[in-house]
Amino acid sequence: MDCVFRTARQVETVLRAKCVATIPTWKVTGPKDRPGRSWPHAGSRAPRRIVRNQPLLWLASDAPLSRFAESIRSIKTAADLIDSGNSIRVIGFTSTLPNEGKSTAAAGFAQIIAQSGSRVILVDCDLRNPSLSSSLAPNADFGLLDVISGKMALDDVICVDSATNMAFLPAIIKSPLVQTTEILVSDATKRLFDRLRLSYDYVVVDLSPLGPVADVRATTNLVDSYVFVIEWGRTNTSAVQRALRSAPDVNDNLLGVVLNKTDLKLLKRYDAHLSEYYSNERYEH
Repeated sequence: MDCVFRTARQVETVLRAKCVATIPTWKVTGPKDRPGRSWPHAGSRAPRRIVRNQPLLWLASDAPLSRFAESIRSIKTAADLIDSGNSIRVIGFTSTLPNEGKSTAAAGFAQIIAQSGSRVILVDCDLRNPSLSSSLAPNADFGLLDVISGKMALDDVICVDSATNMAFLPAIIKSPLVQTTEILVSDATKRLFDRLRLSYDYVVVDLSPLGPVADVRATTNLVDSYVFVIEWGRTNTSAVQRALRSAPDVNDNLLGVVLNKTDLKLLKRYDAHLSEYYSNERYEH
């Protein structure tokens, strides 16, 4: 009656889409950064390292036995089951509204893939609010737009996390952009993604929210399948339905829906017959 999503069954009934993961809320503590993660000065040939200043972004790899990591792993399982023909190489993460956790889910998904031994690159394509770039490469001067425009070579802007071997292509926005949709549908962007397909087993793309801007609808020529992140108990069901109706090509190519920031204790009340499944006893805390 409160018109928000709380169970996987509700997602599948209302949206007619598979709920591939239920990611719990999680509190993390620890140092803001780790030794050896730095970004060299411009022109340096030293390897560019991802900065680990957001512990939650690294929970999937730092706590691989946690329920959080297992939930992220469920997304990869869903992708592997669909990808029997090796056709799903580029997977985009989006949501209806900002702050639903799509960027955290995308980063965790890329880490899980990297830990499996596959070559993976995480690409920040949220040209309106490149939050991943601010977190993972805060000192970077160049990124995605510079590669698309031909100002920089791809190898000169990619950074890597030495612990997981996950690569990252940041989006460095020096001034607000107006024509972001035109950038995403350009031939230069298509050529870049074609190159990424050849160089990596998976390309994980963090996209803008679907509701406020049209950018996600401009990526259907780049992305094979989409993961749609919904904040548990908060995002209005009608808003989600409107967002997906506005982007039929995205809706038709959904890998699945993820319920994020889930309160597992409260969830037991809504899904009582699966209360044992939501127990944390089998997982690392």
